[in-house]
Amino acid sequence: MGAGRTVPVIVAVVLATVGGLFPVWVDEEIPGWVKWLLTLALAALFAWLVTQSVRAATVADASGLHVRGLMRTRRLTWSEIQDIRVEANHGAAMNRNAPRLVSYAYGPNGGRVQLMYVDDSHVDLEREVGFLRRVWEEQRGDAWAPDDGVANRIGQGEARRLAVMSGISWAMLSLIPLTLLMLLTLFTKVPDALEGVLTPWVVMGVGVPGAFFLGMLLSYRREHRTG
Repeated sequence: MGAGRTVPVIVAVVLATVGGLFPVWVDEEIPGWVKWLLTLALAALFAWLVTQSVRAATVADASGLHVRGLMRTRRLTWSEIQDIRVEANHGAAMNRNAPRLVSYAYGPNGGRVQLMYVDDSHVDLEREVGFLRRVWEEQRGDAWAPDDGVANRIGQGEARRLAVMSGISWAMLSLIPLTLLMLLTLFTKVPDALEGVLTPWVVMGVGVPGAFFLGMLLSYRREHRTG
């Protein structure tokens, strides 16, 4: 594993550890033994995260793909794999250091397994995925055939993920007009019946979830029509 893969993990964990321990150590009311207990616990967590990130990998051999993640190792034989594809990493919108494109292998039930570190931040993604697809097509056997039911589940899963991201975008965009709506009671005269409705709890508590579910529903329906 290259240093480029471990450094971001180490930096993130160290900053989180220091940030979590600083208020503990400066608080004089917390007993010393509690401070040391928390420090040792976070140090152990830090060591575990770094160790697991070093172990994480995607390995291809004659039998199939072996994907070592932080928690467990997933194995897929070549004949079990239904598809290997590149997909957008929706979480990259929240983290500029995250890869924009990642890769997945889809198993016999349509469940997907992310291929660790096979992304546009660590490898030539087009070349690596092209290589994996060629090996898969050669090794899956003459008896392999695409499963239409699995293909439908894969498409539905992608539609649901896009719908959730669309819902989040709608919810975030709704914050500005909803805030302006709340301010109406401060700068304009509104009917008495609306004063009890245009409160922060009602406007945000109803408006934000409503925008989320509306955006999610519209996206899901659009994906179904185009799919």
